[in-house]
Amino acid sequence: MSKWDLGLVERAFGEAALDPVAWVKALDTATAVSGSFGSILLPVKGDQLPNVPFTESLSKTTESYFCDGWHLRDERQLGLGVLVKRGVIDDLDILSEQSIKKHPYYQEFLAPHGLRWFAGVKVHCGNDLWCLSIQRTFDQGPFSKAEKQRLAQLSNALSTSAALARAMSGATANGALEAFELSSTGVVLINRMGEVFKANRTAERLLTGDVTIIKRRLTAKDKAATEKLDRALYELMWRRVGAALSPPVALTRDGRRPLLAYPAKLAAMTANALADCQAVVILVDPDDARVPPLDTLRVAFGLSEAESRLAAQLASGQALETAADQSGIAKETSRTQLKSIFAKTGVHRQAELVALLAPLLGKVKSDPGD
Repeated sequence: MSKWDLGLVERAFGEAALDPVAWVKALDTATAVSGSFGSILLPVKGDQLPNVPFTESLSKTTESYFCDGWHLRDERQLGLGVLVKRGVIDDLDILSEQSIKKHPYYQEFLAPHGLRWFAGVKVHCGNDLWCLSIQRTFDQGPFSKAEKQRLAQLSNALSTSAALARAMSGATANGALEAFELSSTGVVLINRMGEVFKANRTAERLLTGDVTIIKRRLTAKDKAATEKLDRALYELMWRRVGAALSPPVALTRDGRRPLLAYPAKLAAMTANALADCQAVVILVDPDDARVPPLDTLRVAFGLSEAESRLAAQLASGQALETAADQSGIAKETSRTQLKSIFAKTGVHRQAELVALLAPLLGKVKSDPGD
């Protein structure tokens, strides 16, 4: 690949805006074009959730960055003002070489991974700010003034790609809201900061009185229930998984059974790191006699129609063989579908699948708060 052909990077980011699966490929392109070791796309605003794209070369470094808390001690964040003003930044804009040689961030975190230098490119979209962080080893050396000038030229083009990615994610989010609405299931969309930014009409009808949205937070009259829901959302958003559904949180209501809130991650949305939506809360009213149709499973976990049908049958207590016979499919086909269901829901056993889906499908009438 030709070094410093920035057109390659612009095209790769444009492709990623349309297809979230291509984000890693875009970062690989930025790495190769700049003659570097690896790249990662990091949010500058808000909590730095681990749902960010990075090259395979940085997999161990990224794991340490988030798991060992280095994202909370990232010295490079001190250069935010320079990044915003110039569109590009490197280590020597923040610290001297002498300081770098002694600083824990460089010596305790980066050095064990063979890294030392970086250049950050501003990626701006609306109120959000991201940084394309391109990493180099000690031997590769820092970015030159000329190289930084070339990278600064990328900022506007990459910001355009980010805006397109956000627009695409918005269309996906609106589609999810409509699909849940068709199944008469309430759902609210949660952003990276844990705030509610959209809700469908069914959710709006449910969120009155004891359970409502206050200052963009889903809030119950019972403070302990609100705190439990906040913890569940935080833990879910910090899990490096595709689709996932957390156990329900019972939000108490006077004179009625608790409203059940299921924090969930939808693969179609979280695949796009730049998307507004990083989680959803599915709302189930036990006082509503209607049972959500299979559309709920299809939207929540990305299941196919056949997989949704099989999952619902298993959640109702049917054996796999019985469900296969009723659906007129071969046992081997049902096993293949079950493996796919496991992968999409994040469970590993049939009993776990039943425990996960039965409440959502209205098969269990017990109060989860008991």
